[in-house]
Formats: sequence, structure tokens, C-alpha cells
Amino acid sequence: MGPSDLLKRYFGYDSFRPRQQEVIEAILQGKDVMAIMPTGAGKSICFQIPALLFPYGTVIISPLISLMKDQVESLTEQGIPASFVNSTIPYEESIERLRDLYRGKIKLLYMAPEKLEPSYFTQCLAQVPLSMIVIDEAHCVSQWGHDFRPSYRKIKDFIDSLPRRPVVTAFTATATPVVEADMKESLGLEKAQVFRTGLDRPNLSFRVIQGAGKEDFILRYVKSHKKESGIIYCATRKAVDQVYSLLLRRGISAGRYHAGMEDEARRKAQEDFSFDNVTVMVATNAFGMGIDKSNVRYVIHYQMPKSLESYYQEAGRAGRDGGKSECILLYSSRDAGIQRYLIEQGNQDEDQRKMDYHRLNAMVDYCQTTSCLRNFILAYFGEKVQEPCGHCGNCESGKGKVDITDTASLVFRTIRSLHERFGAAVIADVLHGSHSRMILDRKLETAPTFGKLSFVKVTHLKSALNNFLADGYLRREGEPYAVLKLTDKAKSVLAGKETVMGLAFGAEDAMADAAVERKIDRNPLRRGGLFEKLRTLRTFIAREEQVPPFVVFSDATLEDMAALKPQTLEDMGKVHGVGAFKLEKYGARFLEVLRGEEGEEEREEETDNEEDSLLLNELKDLRRRMAGEFHKAPKSIFSDDILESMVLQRPSTLEELKRIRGIGSKKAAAYGVPFLKILGRGLPAEAPVSGDIIQGAYFLFLKKARDRLADKAGLPAEDFFSEENLRRLSGGDSHVLSSLPPAEAAEFRKAVENYKKIKGR
Repeated sequence: MGPSDLLKRYFGYDSFRPRQQEVIEAILQGKDVMAIMPTGAGKSICFQIPALLFPYGTVIISPLISLMKDQVESLTEQGIPASFVNSTIPYEESIERLRDLYRGKIKLLYMAPEKLEPSYFTQCLAQVPLSMIVIDEAHCVSQWGHDFRPSYRKIKDFIDSLPRRPVVTAFTATATPVVEADMKESLGLEKAQVFRTGLDRPNLSFRVIQGAGKEDFILRYVKSHKKESGIIYCATRKAVDQVYSLLLRRGISAGRYHAGMEDEARRKAQEDFSFDNVTVMVATNAFGMGIDKSNVRYVIHYQMPKSLESYYQEAGRAGRDGGKSECILLYSSRDAGIQRYLIEQGNQDEDQRKMDYHRLNAMVDYCQTTSCLRNFILAYFGEKVQEPCGHCGNCESGKGKVDITDTASLVFRTIRSLHERFGAAVIADVLHGSHSRMILDRKLETAPTFGKLSFVKVTHLKSALNNFLADGYLRREGEPYAVLKLTDKAKSVLAGKETVMGLAFGAEDAMADAAVERKIDRNPLRRGGLFEKLRTLRTFIAREEQVPPFVVFSDATLEDMAALKPQTLEDMGKVHGVGAFKLEKYGARFLEVLRGEEGEEEREEETDNEEDSLLLNELKDLRRRMAGEFHKAPKSIFSDDILESMVLQRPSTLEELKRIRGIGSKKAAAYGVPFLKILGRGLPAEAPVSGDIIQGAYFLFLKKARDRLADKAGLPAEDFFSEENLRRLSGGDSHVLSSLPPAEAAEFRKAVENYKKIKGR
């Protein structure tokens, strides 16, 4: 039985993917191999099939327990004898599994690299005849790689200690030329045959969205893709917890995963995601290499990761089944600051720190470039780039570029008039016409271009500045607080010698809307009732056998079933992904569904939410009434955008409310309570909440009195009398005044009486 026969028998595929057969043949010829293949290219089959054909057993070095478990479950479901050894397996059981490998009862044994430390276990392993050693995620051996594991450095020593050297193979999805060279040397594979299949994943669509409200975007996108599995990556544990809570508040089935959770909680979260109990996973990069779920349709990066290596690997969790999927990065300039902080807090040596900064700068360049995103990634990994892909976010938005020379000139004139002494935030504030203390203290309101773009949001101005940086019109100078300098290219624009083509201000919002509304180009068969019935059966079987649904059959296999509608076991064997073992095990049960149903169109869910519309109107009505009480314009209390964000996010506390972009602590304290009452109820108010409005106004009055007294005493306002005490006082608790000296307490009481007289209370 040859490789092609095994491919069909065990995996159900009629043909190999590009270069799989070449890799397999080289291994079967006894050659060492290094293969750099993108996620989803079928690396596992390249060593699993030779392992079945070799006379002795194969050991696979794998970095993550979860990855081993998923791989072994999948192989067992396909009728392939496999097992694993790691820290979760008792010592006696580990030795017994070695005996099974020796006896030929299993053909593949997955093993953690830490198990190769010299011990009685490695002495026993050295006595087991091995045909092949496989190093999976081989980039972990390189100190220049993004997932460096010191234990991987022990692999070569172990191989050299064996009485008979087996075939050695190494596989990875991401490796720059520097990492590739380090892998060869560190693993003793200088003479290995190298296979590069190309890292391009045509089924993935990449886009970077700048300046959008991140939490709003997440909610809108997830609601618009509620039937799809997705991962949301965050840079910090705090951000994971916040996004997770946000999704739960809106009734979205979500899980979370980060290193600060208990082992059991992480295991349960991963299991829930793998078993389709939750559709969305919010996680740090701790949820990465070991994810073998094939039907992830989107990966959103809530914050920018530390390197393109990390990004491409994490984004590569999408579309492992070959189906079209989206990879979206929500970028803000603050993200780079977070990553710089994490680098500074690390304990790496100076050379490693420099490499980390180099990778971070490349990541920032990716976020700010206006060129093809796919080509940018491929070029970074040393691949030859072709024509722009035409369907990444930048290629699509490039079709909408217009002449923005006039506005660009205005920006460049501002930088020049301020003598190139300020960074992006100040330039944006000057153009917008901000009257912040920093602007006024430096008399920047006298700049000739002050307020010339007051109609443009500050976030959009900052985004435009980033684009001008990426396109070479501006450059940064100085750390840590960089200032903007004009390049010769910008000076040519100011001299009238060059035009600037770009996106109009505010295009970021339009791009965010397009990303939300753009449906993933799924196979139409997925929308049919037959596909859903096949998926229901798959879920039922998976729960029976306590394995993830994709281990039974992938989505791609169910799609092929729905398309071909086989009526016999012979026809079922022709379905993509149905091997002999699974045909015998599951074929009859799926045929029952296929024979009994012609299939029917499933109604598309209505996306418009009537409840949200009613709630928004209620909040606007409250705002109007509050504006009357405070003698303010309604939108000066909360803008329409903020009210829409409230509806989307449904904050339940003042802390959650103030995190909404545009609110902050002061507005949350002054106006927040009545809005929270409506949001918590989620229904139209039957009676006015004027009491809460009055309390908000009372709070502001007392706050002004506090600030005046604190200034008189020469103390910071919060140290003099905290906002928490102010809130208690505005609610009628006068006992808090006892914390003040008698003279200041008397002043406060006088202020309270004055307010009551004014309002007739």
C-alpha cells in the first residue's frame, strides 16, 4: 500500500495538496527534511503517512499539551494507532506507552520536548527502535523566533545520543530566513532537504482598521457573524476580561482564555470552543499554536501583536479547512506603546531586545502601510511578491482613493508652522481646534491653521497622520516621545510639485462598516437546511464520543455531502474527507439524514434589532430632558455616537460606562446614573427620571464647590474631598462632611443651602 492509498483509506482524500507528496517521498527515501508550510497546508499528513509505512515507531516532539491531545484524538478517529506522553501522564503510564511503541501497538507517539531531559525515561526511549523523529513547530528552537522554547535546544543532544540515528524532520508555518538558518544549525539539519511551499493563504482576507471604536466594532461584527466560529486576540489579560464581559452582556456565547486563569478553567474554555459550545473565544496569545479547530471563520486582533510572526500564526487559526475566512486587526497607536512596555518589562538580553524592537517596528509598518497587506506579509518572510492581491482591505480601499492634496498641504503647513517640534497628537489637536490646557499653555491656538479641520474627528486626523508616515511624507524622530518631521516628499507637495492620493477623512468609519456588513463568502450549501441537519448529527455523535465535532467530520466534508447527496455507502466513500475507517463507523448514520431530506432553504436571520432602536430612542429622550435641566445642548451631554455605543455595549456600572469612547470619568459621574437605569432595564421608561437628572446637576454643583475649596487650600481636589464622597453627599449622606476640617465643612454646608434656595428644594 503506497502513500496515495493511505491518503484515501485513512484521511478520505483523493489527491495530495501542493508539495505534500514530494515531502513524503523524500522522507521515505531516508532523507532529513525541513518543511516550511503555512497553517492549513497539511503538514501533519507529510509525516503521518511515512510513519504508517516505516517499520518502526515515530516520535513527534510537540510544544503544547492541547495540540497533542487534538492530534491523537483525530488520528484515533481515523483508525491510526497513536498516543502521547507529557506532564499530564503518570510516570508508570508513560513507560507503558513506550512499551506499546516498542511492540508496534502504536505507530506515532507525541511527546513534550521537556520529556527529552536526561532521565530513566530517555534511557528507555533510547532502547526503542525509531524510524523517524518529527519536530513540530520547529521555529521554537530559535532564539530569534517568536515562540522560543529553551527545551527545544535539548532535541539535538537527544538525537545525537541515540545508538541509531533515525530520519529527522522539522516542520513550521512561519520562519524568516534568519530563523530558518538557526533551525538548521540548532537541530543538526544542515544537510536536510528544505521544502518551502510558499506561505500564502489565498483563502484568508486581511484588513487593518484604524480609528474605529473597538468595542463597538467587535459587537457589531460578532452579531453580524453569529453563526460563525471566531477568535478575538488581545494583548493583555485585562483586555481579554473586558471584551469577554462585553460579549456576555449582549448575550453572545463566548469563552475566554489567558495565563492568569486556573488550569481547569483554561481547559474547560478550550473544550467549549472546540466542541462548539461557544462560538467566540477571547484570548491572549496563550491560546495559539495548539488550536486545531478547522472551522474558525474569522480572527480579530483587538490589539496589535508584538510581531508579524505572531500575527500570521494567530491569524492562521482561521480557515484551516480551506474555507474563506477573515483576519482583521483593529489598530490604534496606543497598541505599539503596550508592546513596547511589554518588551521593556522582559528579562531578555540586549541583542534579543533589539530583535524584539525590530519585529515590533515591522508590525507597526504593516498596520500603517497603504500597500497590499498580503504582499507585505509575504515579503517580510522572504517570499517573492506578485501583483497586489486585489481583495485585502488596502487593495479594496485603494480603489476609492481621491485627490487629497489640499488637506495634506494643510497638515504639512501645520507641522512646518510649529517648527516640527510636536507629535501626532498635538498636530491633530491644533487642526481640530482643541482648547485643551496643553494647547492654550503653549499658545498653539495662534497657529495659522488652528481649527481649520474642526469638522474632522481627532481620531481620523491621527489616522491620516499615520498614513502620511507610512507613505513617506512624514518621519518620526526621537524616543520615547517622537516628533513629526517633513520629508522631501512633503516639501514637494507644499511647493506644488506633487499631488497626494489617499482616502478621504473619515474613511476609517466607512471601512469599519464595510467590514461588519461584508459577509464571509461561505459556500451557499452552508445556508441550506440539509447542511444544518448534517451538522446537528455531527454534534450529537461528537458528544456521544466526547470528541470535538471537527474530529468526526470537517465543515468542508459536510459541505461536500450536502452537494453530492450520496445515497449509498459506495457514493459516501467518494465524499472529500471520508476515509474507509470513518465510512464504516459513521456512513450509515449520515446516509439516513441524506436519504430522508431533500434540503430546504434556511431563512436568513433579520439583523435589524427593534429592541435596540427603541432603547436608542429612549436614551435620546432622556438626553433631551437632561439638556433642559442643565441648560446645555443635548449633544454636549452625550453625542449620538456615544448613545449608539451605549446601546451596543449595554454597560451596567459607572466603570463600564466611562470606558465607552468619548465619556470618561467626569461625564460618567455627572450624567451616568439615569442612563444606566434605562440600560439596565432595557425597556422604554414609563416615567421620567428627573430625580436622577437633578442629582447629576447637584453633583456638578458640589464638584465646583469642592474644586474651589481645594484650590484655596492648595491641595489636589481628589485628596481634599474624593468624588466618591461627592456622590454620597449628592445622594443626601451629609455624614461624609465629617472627614473635612470644620471650616471647610461649613463652607460645603453653605454651598448645599445655596443650591437648595436656587432650585427651590
